[in-house]
Amino acid sequence: MTIVSPLRSVPTRCPTAPRTLRQADSVICMRVLLWSILGAVPGARPPLLRESGMDSGFTDSMRAASCTLAEWRHTALAALLALIVSPAAALQVEDLYTARVLVADESPAQLRSGARAGLLQVLVRVSGHSEVEMNEAVRSGLRQPDRYYYQYSYAQSEHTLQVGEEQVQARVLQLEFEPSAIAGLLREAGLPVWGSNRPGVMVWIAIDDGTSRDLLLETDTGDTAVSLEGHAARRGLPLLYPLGDLSDSAALSVAEVWGSFLDRVERASARYGADSILTGRVLVMGDQYAGRFSYRVDDTWRDVEAVTFGSETLLRRVVDQMADEMANVYAIDSGRTSVFLRVEAIDSLIDYAELNRYLVGLTPVVDLFVAGIEGEVVRLRLDTEGAPEALIELIELDERLHLLATDGGVLQFRWLR
Repeated sequence: MTIVSPLRSVPTRCPTAPRTLRQADSVICMRVLLWSILGAVPGARPPLLRESGMDSGFTDSMRAASCTLAEWRHTALAALLALIVSPAAALQVEDLYTARVLVADESPAQLRSGARAGLLQVLVRVSGHSEVEMNEAVRSGLRQPDRYYYQYSYAQSEHTLQVGEEQVQARVLQLEFEPSAIAGLLREAGLPVWGSNRPGVMVWIAIDDGTSRDLLLETDTGDTAVSLEGHAARRGLPLLYPLGDLSDSAALSVAEVWGSFLDRVERASARYGADSILTGRVLVMGDQYAGRFSYRVDDTWRDVEAVTFGSETLLRRVVDQMADEMANVYAIDSGRTSVFLRVEAIDSLIDYAELNRYLVGLTPVVDLFVAGIEGEVVRLRLDTEGAPEALIELIELDERLHLLATDGGVLQFRWLR
């Protein structure tokens, strides 16, 4: 069996509104905001966009609430900003719960074996650990893979598979697994869940193919580039590549990458805002690939060195080791707990809405309760999966909240907007 590498919205309330507002369409929000700022008559109501066919729930709710002009402006701006995603250090990984596997045909037997391989692929990616198959609960789940996927399809492939003494044209089996079912299996197994917001990995790799020594760029299509991309996708690691422009050349040379000058690599990486770094060199000697790599996770450097036949084995070893280390830092343990927060600098409805939207979007947060509001300070209780330390690591990764102190079991933060 061959594996192929592959808002929650926050309620916003007008101060006198009788019911919760739905997140408005961006066009409605923009029109309401411009109306309220540029040409509104005090006491007047903004017109509905009847001709557009757009959702009028936002404006209906505001009219029913008899909101003032200032309240209109404040709520419209909050809803509009909620649609804008601010840049953050963490990157969104797509297809976490999608598996693609090569199968010989579309028979029930091939579907079952392909679904088992696909389930294992997803469990490794979501847990962040390459050895999940050693877990008894996981082995039990792999015996009934149809309990965890809700959709599958087939597509043509250029690959072939050996079946007995024959080479047959392979098919690509694509399966979509249910996130809640996967999380349930991992909880039963006592394994962590690593969400889709993951730290970007800055890649600085020099390749010597015997004729030239060059820096690996995103546009490269050689064996090393293809292997790295495939294994990073398999483990759910988002890669960042240097632009290769004059700024990069001035900050870091190919010779410095080859020589593992890690301090220079770190300084050059600061431009890209990556949390983790993978750097190293690959010497291609015919079918042999000699690699020496260093990677930084949680401010700690580790080394990997190997000589293999082909780039696949070399890059698999490097990526698996790095992904396992990253999961130890960022993946969330399955145990549940309550975390108490005190957040300063919430001085407007916009800040309040954005803070709630941000917190409920964090992977470990199961539920959120507001315990109190005192001036510019909001006190909250979060029901989370995993230890508080894991939540702090994730928050620091996104750089939206600054940890001030941990006092009496309460995490004190300042909102950075």
